[in-house]
This record gives sequence, structure tokens and C-alpha cells, in this order.
Amino acid sequence: MSVYRRPLLQAWEAAYTAELTLDQLRRRAATVGAALADQRARCLIAFDTRFLANLLAQTLALDLAAQGVSVMLASAPAPLPALHHALDRKQADCALYVSARNRPYYMGGLILIADDKSGLSIDPSPDPLPSLVFPPSSPPQETVDVRAPYLDALRNVIDLDAIRRLPMTFFIDAMAGTTAGMATALLGEGGQTRAIEINRDPDPLFARGAPQPFEASLNRLRKLVRESDSHLGLALSGDGTALAVVDPTGEVLDPFEVSLLLAGHLAAHHRQRGLVMAPPPAPNGPLRAYPKHLTAWQEATGMKLELVSDGLHLERQPIVAMTATGEVALSRWSGCPDGLLAGLFLCEAVSRSNGGLRALCAALRAQFSG
Repeated sequence: MSVYRRPLLQAWEAAYTAELTLDQLRRRAATVGAALADQRARCLIAFDTRFLANLLAQTLALDLAAQGVSVMLASAPAPLPALHHALDRKQADCALYVSARNRPYYMGGLILIADDKSGLSIDPSPDPLPSLVFPPSSPPQETVDVRAPYLDALRNVIDLDAIRRLPMTFFIDAMAGTTAGMATALLGEGGQTRAIEINRDPDPLFARGAPQPFEASLNRLRKLVRESDSHLGLALSGDGTALAVVDPTGEVLDPFEVSLLLAGHLAAHHRQRGLVMAPPPAPNGPLRAYPKHLTAWQEATGMKLELVSDGLHLERQPIVAMTATGEVALSRWSGCPDGLLAGLFLCEAVSRSNGGLRALCAALRAQFSG
């Protein structure tokens, strides 16, 4: 997987029928289309699973094609990391993502993903728009699968054989989002491991909530993990960038603890050394970040740990960076936050530990006790 860091150049989000209208989306995409037509550049248009996102993406694809832009439309809902991977593979020069990421169900939006030197913008165009039929009578003929190449890249990074050869059970909550089917496709390819996915069916309203694991109760996932004595539970955000981890007791781990578990695994089994950026530990959590504890952990892993509460700071190329809302980036492998990649690394860590996640958590908490 690539480590090229392409920023989310601009993002616009609004509530349906209040500010988010088809006219507003078309005007913002038209600004991009006008610039791309002059540059003879290619644009990937993708969408998530929220209300009308697929039809809105089809409309924008038709509009940009009419402007003379070479357009590729994603064939299915795609997580944000898959779009970055497609751009890294030079499938397109930029991407428009019809998504409000992990915001509540009543929000929609448009995200521009491009090099920050591209000069592109999604400010609304003042020019008249051509008439249209909505929903589109037929989508653009050319569509592209951005999910399959992304899955292939994950296969090349994660030691899936190490996971699948053991009789383990993992529960994955897709939160009706764009990663649905991905973890089970990777972990269910033979072997003894059972990967059981819940909330994988499309729900454009996300059960009247937000597809954000730390804004949801995760009650069903927690109950399944606890009562089945499974090894791990993962909840993946709607756009695939954020992650919550449920331990065998059914408790959701603090992102600070998840950050350190990931970093410890990457240090021990992937020979990674460098910067780890983690949110401060929860006040009532099992870990206490006293200076002596942080120093001992850094010496044991060879990592440098910083507590950061205001974003991912990917320009510093951390080995692990995580926010309090679960967005997690592993800069050695991806220039974009990627909850699925991080979750698979945790599955790998559990498979390599004789005592599973319980033992990994106990060992880490012992370092932070006293």
C-alpha cells in the first residue's frame, strides 16, 4: 500500500433539504469539472451508503462528462481508504466523494480529494446548470471497482494465514457502511477462523444515528462478543476511517489503549520504530499516563509516544496516530486513516498472542499500574 499523503482538499456538509440540495451539489461539482476540463484530467466519482448517495454520484458523473471531463464512476459504495488507494494507483487524478463521512443520517456532502497543488475547489459555480432528469435514467457506461484493488492491497500487508489457521471468532460491526463484506471476504477465505459480520445490510439512515463507532452504543456487538466468548469485536465507521475495539468481556477499549496495542504489535512483529500519536487516556480508563509509565512503555517498544487531542497530524508521518473518535492512521502503509487496516492488524496481534486480546491488554495494563 502507498504512503503518499493526499489531503482531503475540501469538504462540504449540509443537512438534507435545508442546505444540501441537488442544485448545490451540482454547482460545486461544476467548479471542479471546469478546472479538470482545462487540465484534461480524470476524475473518480464515488459514494458512500447514505441516502441517495449513489444517484447523486451518477448525476455528478453525467454532469462532468458533459463538461468534457474523463469520468470514472465507482461501481459500489467505497470506503475512503479505497479511494486513496485508487488515486495512488493513478486510476484518476482526483476524486469527488458523495459523502458526509461519519456524520448523522440527516447530513450529506461532497468531498474533494486531490493534490494540494491542483488548484481545485468545490466552491459553487455561479454559471447556469444544464437541465437534467433525476434520478438519472441511465448511469454513465464506465464504472470502476475500487474495492477489489484495495482488498488486494490489504492481502499483501496483513498476514492473513497467521489469522486463519487458528480457531478464533471475530465479530465485525459494519455499521451499514462502506466496509460491509470486506473483513469477512479477507478473513473467511479458508482456514479455521470465523469472521461474523453484523449490520452489513444497506441502511441509508444508519438506524437514525451516525455511523461513528464512538457515538453509538454498540450494544449488539458488545453482547455478541461477551456471550459467545469470541476473541475480538471490531466496529468500523461508515467511511472506513475509524475503529472501535471490543474486548472479550464486551467492553469498548479506550482509543489510547488501542493505539498502544497497535504500536506494540507493529514494533514486535513488523520491526516498526517511530512516532505514536494517541489521544489522552480516559479519566476512568484502565491506563494512567504518568510520565514514568510513558517512559517505560517507550523504552520497551522503541517508540516515541505523544499525547495529542487535536487531530492526526499525518504530515509528521507517525507509525500510529489515533483520535478520541477512533480515526486511526498507520502511515507506514497508508496516507489516509484506515480503520479496517488497523482492525486487521489487531486480529493479527491476537492470533500471535497465546492468551489473545485478554493477555495483550493485561500485559499493557501491567506496564501502566503502580
